[in-house]
Amino acid sequence: MRAMTRLLSVAMAVASMPAIADDAPVATADAATAERSARAREYFGDARLLDQDGRPHRFYSDLLDGRVVLINVVFTHCQSACPMMTERLKLVRRQLGPAFGREVNFLSLSIDPARDTPDALKRFAQRHGVDEPGWRFLVAEPAVLKALLGRLGQWTDDPENHTTLLIAGNAAKAHWIKLRPDAPPERLAADIERLK
Repeated sequence: MRAMTRLLSVAMAVASMPAIADDAPVATADAATAERSARAREYFGDARLLDQDGRPHRFYSDLLDGRVVLINVVFTHCQSACPMMTERLKLVRRQLGPAFGREVNFLSLSIDPARDTPDALKRFAQRHGVDEPGWRFLVAEPAVLKALLGRLGQWTDDPENHTTLLIAGNAAKAHWIKLRPDAPPERLAADIERLK
């Protein structure tokens, strides 16, 4: 009986080994993800922005954490680049299919916070047919946007001279890329999909 008990104990210990070994990489991956997340939160900050509906969002916690994002800059009085870019991004959105709004979100940040109120952003989004879940038009205090867009290399004191470069990323994976706005929509969507 004692030999049987010892054999059973050894068998149970051996049977439990793969479970312990399998859990170790998961724990290591979780720790690495948490560390990347903490670094991203520290880098980007968690400043408060308002969307086109006047709802507040924390930049990292609410808008970046756990999702892939495409970021561009706009201002509502723009008569050239911003409307064209928004129309182009509509084509990218179509290419993303059902992933848009669930796994991938678009963030259009105002480069003209002095004039771009949530109402102005709402009218701009509606005029272009993009006032929908998954696409946030965002504004904040000028100092907040200057710091945030500065970290992204997108700030300019003259909105008329803002860049049209797109930034896409996955904060949890610490993977960020710059995208050319003149690339075909299919290519832009494929590059964004690879970030998931």
